[in-house]
Amino acid sequence: MTGSIIDTETAAGNRRLASLAHDKRTVRVQDVNGQPINPCHPARARQLSRKKRAVRVCRHPFTIRLNPEYPAEALQKIYEEDHAP
Repeated sequence: MTGSIIDTETAAGNRRLASLAHDKRTVRVQDVNGQPINPCHPARARQLSRKKRAVRVCRHPFTIRLNPEYPAEALQKIYEEDHAP
């Protein structure tokens, strides 16, 4: 066998690592105390920010923290999205 062994995804032109690609499609979420909880979709994070139910904590990786005034409502929206059929 000559040459090096090439990963099939890299050979096909997909140079993005699968593990890194998934992290870019989710937003990390912290509860009121700053403890990490389930990540959410970027659209859900934008919706929570627009309604002042969450604030941006960090830009890289993008992280939001739930507001102490609306923690139950914000958490319910995140979990409804995760468990939708």
